[in-house]
Amino acid sequence: MFTQLVDDDFLTAGATRTSGKRKVLPVLMVLLFVLTAMVGVTASGLRSESTVDPAPPAAAGEDLGDGTRLAQYEVVGGVKVFRLRAAPLSWEVSPGNVRQAFAYNGTVPGPVIRVNEGDTVRFIVQNDLPENTALHWHGMDLPNDQDGVPGLTQPEIEPGQSYTYEWKAISTGTHWYHSHMHGDQEGKGLYGSLEVVPRLGDIAAARDYRLIIGDGPLGFVFNGKSFPATVPLRARVGERVRIRLIGAGPEMIHPIHLHGGYFEVVAQDGRRLPVPQQMDTLLVGVGQTFDIVWVPTRVGKWMIHCHIFSHAETHHGMAGLVSIFNVDPPAVGLPLPLGG
Repeated sequence: MFTQLVDDDFLTAGATRTSGKRKVLPVLMVLLFVLTAMVGVTASGLRSESTVDPAPPAAAGEDLGDGTRLAQYEVVGGVKVFRLRAAPLSWEVSPGNVRQAFAYNGTVPGPVIRVNEGDTVRFIVQNDLPENTALHWHGMDLPNDQDGVPGLTQPEIEPGQSYTYEWKAISTGTHWYHSHMHGDQEGKGLYGSLEVVPRLGDIAAARDYRLIIGDGPLGFVFNGKSFPATVPLRARVGERVRIRLIGAGPEMIHPIHLHGGYFEVVAQDGRRLPVPQQMDTLLVGVGQTFDIVWVPTRVGKWMIHCHIFSHAETHHGMAGLVSIFNVDPPAVGLPLPLGG
């Protein structure tokens, strides 16, 4: 049909030629769109960062799709004010496996704190633990007296007391916050993601996930859960998927492996790498953060896990530091035919 329409257009004069062009135009546009879509999802699957529509910003309190929630805040005199309550909690890490945890605002990990570069932020920390504590802002460039080291930059926060921190967010990228009292508090869950969005040049991605790696009294956990209780992650073929890996520890290193091809490491400790590195396994130490970008090329259930087998497998199957990406086919829509 396409060939016939073109022949008619070239062989017919006057009004008939004009009519033939009107018929050819919609067909050409549809074919061009299909070819463009096919090129966009190639065997390599990589899409240019500059062509990716960023994921829409999440609202305070929103489930981020990975087992974490965005922290709520109020604005007082131009300052973003967050409230964090540290308290004991019975926490189910996997079906029937309940551990005694410490948590900020009743969840492990604590709420995701996301602010913009240049924001002035205030944190009111209430200690309802049975022991002293403090809170450190890992990776932040801030005044020394706000650093959160008990006995060095501040007094310990005793049970029943509160303490207020205030600083300006200038260290962009993926960081984290955590107790700085002793490793057992971190191991029980006193940590969370701290994300400072740059004014310009944020990492473009269709989806934005974080996996905080824990290995203390709660066992081997991603975002406070052990497989099969870890939250399944969703993606589509051809999408740029951002994964923020955070090593909360408190004791071990973890080689994190992603099935289904390779990913690119684009940032470490909040800093963009001059040249992204391609790999399929990344060693994450305690205290480190990495931003990786993965573009799925095939549908299916693709596993991300620690490759130290005792951290992710048992004689009964996968467990511990394991999560699953459910990858769907690409979403490709066709334009409506032109009228005329």
